[in-house]
Amino acid sequence: MDKYLVTGGAGFIGSNIAEELVKRGYSVKIIDNFSTGKRENIFSFLDKIELVEGDIRDYDACRRALEGVDFVLHQAALPSVPRSIEDPLLTTDIN
Repeated sequence: MDKYLVTGGAGFIGSNIAEELVKRGYSVKIIDNFSTGKRENIFSFLDKIELVEGDIRDYDACRRALEGVDFVLHQAALPSVPRSIEDPLLTTDIN
């Protein structure tokens, strides 16, 4: 069975992708630092996934998240135009 990692999996898009993968019977892992994602987005299927709470810029967190994964669906982002203007280096680093 294929295993998917969804970065930003607690965000709006990432959580919907993760939930659909779970419904289709795939093994799913999520990495999210919850800076913009919400726990309530994954609450209904939290018991069916593996959660790595961490930042995609953290090498060790990414290594943990990637263990045993076949596919990565990269959805982690800072999705705010005003924020990208206010802090372009951080936004570029993450996006």
